[in-house]
Amino acid sequence: MKTLIALTMLASLSFAQESGWQPLWQPKENTPGYDAAMPPEKYPDAEHVTNVHLPEYCVFLPEGESDKPRPAVCIFPGGGYQNLALTKEGEEIGRWLASQGFVGMAVKYRVSADGKHPEAFPHQLMDARRAIRTLRAHAKEWNVDPNKIGVIGFSAGGHLAALATTWKDDVPGETKDTIDKESPATGFAMLIYPVISMDKPYVHGGSKNALLGQAKDAELVKKCSPYLQVTRQTPPLFVVQSADDGVSALNSLDMVRAAQEKGVPVEYHLYRKGGHGYGMRKQNNPTDAWPQEAEKWLKQFKQ
Repeated sequence: MKTLIALTMLASLSFAQESGWQPLWQPKENTPGYDAAMPPEKYPDAEHVTNVHLPEYCVFLPEGESDKPRPAVCIFPGGGYQNLALTKEGEEIGRWLASQGFVGMAVKYRVSADGKHPEAFPHQLMDARRAIRTLRAHAKEWNVDPNKIGVIGFSAGGHLAALATTWKDDVPGETKDTIDKESPATGFAMLIYPVISMDKPYVHGGSKNALLGQAKDAELVKKCSPYLQVTRQTPPLFVVQSADDGVSALNSLDMVRAAQEKGVPVEYHLYRKGGHGYGMRKQNNPTDAWPQEAEKWLKQFKQ
């Protein structure tokens, strides 16, 4: 019953326009690493998708006109880099952001639970950077402020959001089309029960294996552990986790500590109880409070 009430409330959030799912690269054959032999997407249930080999996005525009460009946020659902919690951590988040006056873009980035047809690094990072660039490329059309584009990610999607925020190099295989000439820089990042470390002792093994396989390249593991890549230029962070999360809270603590050491503004909410994977849905746990705290924090980017 609680889940039904939460879904009803989220569905009632007002927004003016929802684009439907659109390909990140057009035509699809231009997708880096495209392989026509890959199997089609699979929906194991009504809320999750796996075997995503052609990345897509869905834009959520706020209701009403605005005299000035709006801030925007790319949304990366979680799922251990094997599937995506597309409803709970994607579409519902897009509608919430639109209700707060932000342009939201839910991103269906590449993931796979099929060992015969894996989706490995750097495809996911390419997709994240392409989404950010797409928002900039369509800034005039969607009334987006290109200087106020942030990211939000959940679980493995939190890792992807942090990775896109802290990545400093070009990504091999990226195209040189008009959109990929835009900057992939982020102005802020929201990391909700994130995976952060790609190394022991508290790495989330499923996420690492799906992203990097059995990679032995220590430098790549380091570059894919965002807390090790924080600099003084890293944008402001908002981080949420619970002490009883199955993904060790030491992940988010590492990110927060790195931000503090580099003088990066960070707001951290470590809740006593809440577990993992709750999205915005009310569970009668302390973590129910995070969306309200996030709304307060986000106001700084609407000024």
